Amino acid sequence: SVIGQDTQISWKFSGIEKPQITWLFNGQPLPTNERFQITETDDGTSTLSIKSAELTDKGVYTAKATNAVGEVEAKTTLNISGIKPVLTNDLEATLQATKGESMTIKLSATGTPKPEVVWMR
Repeated sequence: SVIGQDTQISWKFSGIEKPQITWLFNGQPLPTNERFQITETDDGTSTLSIKSAELTDKGVYTAKATNAVGEVEAKTTLNISGIKPVLTNDLEATLQATKGESMTIKLSATGTPKPEVVWMR
């Protein structure tokens, strides 16, 4: 998934007795907040929806299905990729400076996570 995009993970479970589904993140109970939403359908499909994915959402997601007979787990690893840095200024232009006077060069870049700009000469 890409940072800032919504993503979904779905697993379908079946059993004579409908299982109860519990979601885990890196082995811990899934944090409850407005970005994580779990929906279940009558056919046994449990879907975890993550709104506006963040780098911290990267990890192992487990759906655990439990009923009176036992339990089973389904796991998947979610990778989050960033957005490549892009320079928003044209630095190809020729710059002229006068000896002894100061000169300002402005640069901005976008990307996720926010890029770090390093000047080199």
